[in-house]
Amino acid sequence: MAWIRRVRTASGATAVQIAESVGGRRRIVAHVGSAHTEAELGQLLVRARELLDDAAQTRFDLGVEPTPRPVPLVAQPADLTLPVSQEPDAPPTSVNGGSARVTATSSRVLFEALTTVFADLGFSTAVGDSVFRDLVLARVVEPTSLLDVGRVLTDLGQRPASYATMKRTLGRCLTGGYRDLIASQCFEHVVTTGDISLCMYDVTTLYFEAEHEDALRKVGYSKERRVDPQVVVGLLVDRNGFPLEIGCFEGNKAECDTRSHALSGSRRRRHRW
Repeated sequence: MAWIRRVRTASGATAVQIAESVGGRRRIVAHVGSAHTEAELGQLLVRARELLDDAAQTRFDLGVEPTPRPVPLVAQPADLTLPVSQEPDAPPTSVNGGSARVTATSSRVLFEALTTVFADLGFSTAVGDSVFRDLVLARVVEPTSLLDVGRVLTDLGQRPASYATMKRTLGRCLTGGYRDLIASQCFEHVVTTGDISLCMYDVTTLYFEAEHEDALRKVGYSKERRVDPQVVVGLLVDRNGFPLEIGCFEGNKAECDTRSHALSGSRRRRHRW
């Protein structure tokens, strides 16, 4: 994915470039120009955005022409010198700190924001499983395999649990009824912050590249005319799209049967609440 890059040149100007990441390295795609004033920089940024625009991406014609805005120039790097005093009464001297070196990076702010949302929805209280929470948040950030979850959590600045612990946590999801606990919390959140006068339900199918069926993965109706074993996933949401119920059913189960299951679960929680 390409982005707009601003960098200070040796002459003190601000260069505007279009760059992209290729194989983990930055590559300059185009040099738009160099600006010496904030007005020039604003015009170069508008030009760079025009170059990045996809001609196939349509837009609403609002009849408003974009106006270039002055943008602050890239400042000169700060002086990496540290004041050092050998004696209490001696004048301070400077020691060159050298060039800074990045030893590690992490998306800690992203993890903290997702953790706050997870707790505000009441999921931490309902489940009380930190490993499960980490698995959920890692899945939100980057859907990947269980073996690769550790890498995602490390990128988020967290120390991941072992692979064996993650597998045991998935087992606890079944034995501990995590789905029912979280669905009850979702229902409580919607009732206290909105209403359930209008709910919507839809299903989708997930197929598996397997040769044989089992108790859950079965060959059934497929819009893509596949003959692979599949499962049916149903989701019930409120008028704003907030989830209320989710269910996983046999691949040959009719949609009307899955809908009645989701509605009965919602009615049960309503009477309980």
